[in-house]
Amino acid sequence: MRRISLAVGVSTGCVLLSPVVASADEPYPGKPTTMSVSVSGNSVTIRGTCAASGVDAEASYDVYRGQEPKQSGLMTRNGKRYSITFTGVWPGYYVATMHCLDGGNGSGYRNFTVGILDTPTPTKPTSTKPAPTKAKPAKPKPAPQVAVKPHGAPQTGGGPADEESAAPAARG
Repeated sequence: MRRISLAVGVSTGCVLLSPVVASADEPYPGKPTTMSVSVSGNSVTIRGTCAASGVDAEASYDVYRGQEPKQSGLMTRNGKRYSITFTGVWPGYYVATMHCLDGGNGSGYRNFTVGILDTPTPTKPTSTKPAPTKAKPAKPKPAPQVAVKPHGAPQTGGGPADEESAAPAARG
């Protein structure tokens, strides 16, 4: 059991002293230490700093997961601070990228939008009722079978007085 604990302790110590962990506070080569994107109308400015002084830096922008940058270029240097402004950027959703050219392959990324309006929210829900249809014209009534209709009770006839009966009438 002691041998396992000792082996775990030694391997942990080796990992903590490895160059990867020891350089965790050091900047990653190529990756900017700071980066920001600002948009004004159709102009986009990318600013950042590199850990190493005296190196060049480049920046570009593209649509998300695009194949080639829309625009790219070397950034203007002022000590460790860099900036570049792109003009004529069309409305859309973009990703800005910055690389410090100090021999590393790191880079910084920021998302930004140009000229995209928010989608308006409806103020009143729309009705889902179907539109009223025009009433169909009434069918014409057929002409009556009898030109003059009788009034009063129908004369059906019948009854004992009207019929001749076989029994003689009472005389009296």
